[in-house]
Amino acid sequence: MPAGICFDFFMTEKRRKTITLGSLAELMAGSLIGDAATEISGVASITEAQPGEITFLSGAKNFSQHLENLKRSRAAAVIAPEEAPELQLPSIRLKNAYFGLVKALEFFHPENRPEYGIHPTAFVSENAAVGENVVVGPNAVVEAGAKIAEGAWIDAQAYIGTETSIGKNTRIFSGARILQGCQIGEGCIVHANAVIGSDGFGFTPHQGQQLKVPQIGNVIVEDNVEIGACVTIDRATMGSTRIGAGTKIDNMVHIAHNVIVGKNCTIVAQVGISGSTILEDNVTMAGQTGTVGHVTIGKGTIVAARGVVTNDVEPNSFVSGFPCKPHQEERRILAALRKLPETLKKVRELDKLVSKKEE
Repeated sequence: MPAGICFDFFMTEKRRKTITLGSLAELMAGSLIGDAATEISGVASITEAQPGEITFLSGAKNFSQHLENLKRSRAAAVIAPEEAPELQLPSIRLKNAYFGLVKALEFFHPENRPEYGIHPTAFVSENAAVGENVVVGPNAVVEAGAKIAEGAWIDAQAYIGTETSIGKNTRIFSGARILQGCQIGEGCIVHANAVIGSDGFGFTPHQGQQLKVPQIGNVIVEDNVEIGACVTIDRATMGSTRIGAGTKIDNMVHIAHNVIVGKNCTIVAQVGISGSTILEDNVTMAGQTGTVGHVTIGKGTIVAARGVVTNDVEPNSFVSGFPCKPHQEERRILAALRKLPETLKKVRELDKLVSKKEE
């Protein structure tokens, strides 16, 4: 079959799933403005939506630009915030429009689990415990003593070490490594090439050399945690490095040994958290932030991008800079620094005037 026909057939198959706008509104628990019988066959961005598809109106800073783009959109309907103005398209209104987008994407793009169960090329030790409806992909490895709970999905070339446990309905993407003795909770997602349970960075000087301190602890990841691609989480020297339930970790983050991350934290890309740091619940670490070791960041705190925490931070703080300080103070410092060249010029001029008077 010619390539073009194959592609057309694939797209036809992909678009066969349809739903009425009224049913979609019920699925989202949103308010419908427009014809409930309108058939929706997919979801796409404002500029790329085709006839029959529903699009999404974000409440972002460039909201006015989105409204202008919507006037030219070919979409059949739009998911919009409750406060959006009158629109030329039928709309589903929600207090949280992003929730509606999630429901639409889940409906039109459901997860397609492989049908093979344990792939013939996978290695699963006879001493591993594997639950019902588990997928173990091509060339994946499940070592002795591992426990894989019902509904878990271990993707191609992933590695599950000895005495490791993977919770119910958790997905481990291709190339991820869950090393010896680590515990991953239920409903978690571990993205490609993440390494959980590598040795903590522990050394002590001895006779002019760096002597490695054995790292005998593990990593415990609680339920509903998402761990991004290429994240590394070190096992504890003793005890456990712990990631609290509901926490979301972006790509390329490093979490060192004996760190405790609370529940529902958000850790953005390229963050580095040093050993024995404690993040209490609902902490946000923005991109490229970091900490020294052995500090506590209080509940509900936000550390702004590129901030470095060098001391304990009180709960519900908003800090930034290096070293971190209250964000408003850091802003005043940055504003003053921008004036520094002009200030230096004035100081030099004044210095010259004083010198002349002294002469």
